[in-house]
Amino acid sequence: MLASKALESYRLKRDFSRTIEPSGGTAARKTAKPESLRFVVQKHAARRLHYDFRLELDGVLKSWAVTKGPSLCPGDKRLAVHVEDHPLEYAGFEGVIPQGEYGAGSVIVWDRGRWIPLTDPRKGYAKGHLTFSLRGEKLGGDWALVQMRPKPGGRADNWLLIKAADDAARAKSEPDILEEKRDSVLSGKPIEKIADNPSVRRWTRGQPVKSTDTFTPRQRAREPLASGKATVSRQEAAGKTTKKPLRIQFPKAARTARISGFVAPCLAAATAMPPAGRSFVHEVKFDGYRLQAVLERPSGHQDTSWS
Repeated sequence: MLASKALESYRLKRDFSRTIEPSGGTAARKTAKPESLRFVVQKHAARRLHYDFRLELDGVLKSWAVTKGPSLCPGDKRLAVHVEDHPLEYAGFEGVIPQGEYGAGSVIVWDRGRWIPLTDPRKGYAKGHLTFSLRGEKLGGDWALVQMRPKPGGRADNWLLIKAADDAARAKSEPDILEEKRDSVLSGKPIEKIADNPSVRRWTRGQPVKSTDTFTPRQRAREPLASGKATVSRQEAAGKTTKKPLRIQFPKAARTARISGFVAPCLAAATAMPPAGRSFVHEVKFDGYRLQAVLERPSGHQDTSWS
């Protein structure tokens, strides 16, 4: 597969007018000698901290998200979720993916170097069994990536990253390489410090974003709604200044009172089949908050609604 075709999924998931990630527009080298193939491991603080393991092959970086990170202990089998191919330029990417973008969070180059296939890499990749040696600044020795059998109805392409028993391996009693060497091999910074530099955090196509529009649509949607005379500025919503309390204007006839009784919320229940009939309407469930509104008349009668 051509590199440009292989990167279609990568490009569709990203808005390059907002993220500083490389688009893969530069010409990729079509052939690389086995001894010059690059690998990179990027520490990625997205919704969950994980390590992106990438191997150069056929002009792109074949990529796996390793949930717990690589282990030098041969007995550890680390889950590696196969993800879309990345451009070769991504091997040098370090910075912050903006909120609202795919994979939002800080990224550092945790390790990099060369990988040497021990068998035909294309056949091994196609069969789901890659064996190779790493020559990195932190990782070394022989490794294997083994594809797992998919579960019925499962969508994820799950593999296992396994360290071979050799001189580069460690016993479980020895220090964890992830804790022993936490920082970037590119900048020397820990991942917590990458977002501290505003010039790294606010970029668009390689140029700093104007200060008048540094918020994504998701961030703008999180700003509190103004009610009455109370207003909250965008800077206040970002935590740059003290927020003013949100005031709600009630109708003049409203009065403070206690609700006479607890109204049990409508909870979900597991069933073999969803209910059917004209009384039921089904829709896609989106996670979030549910708000119960109770209106009580002086007589004690309650009208309850859910939103």
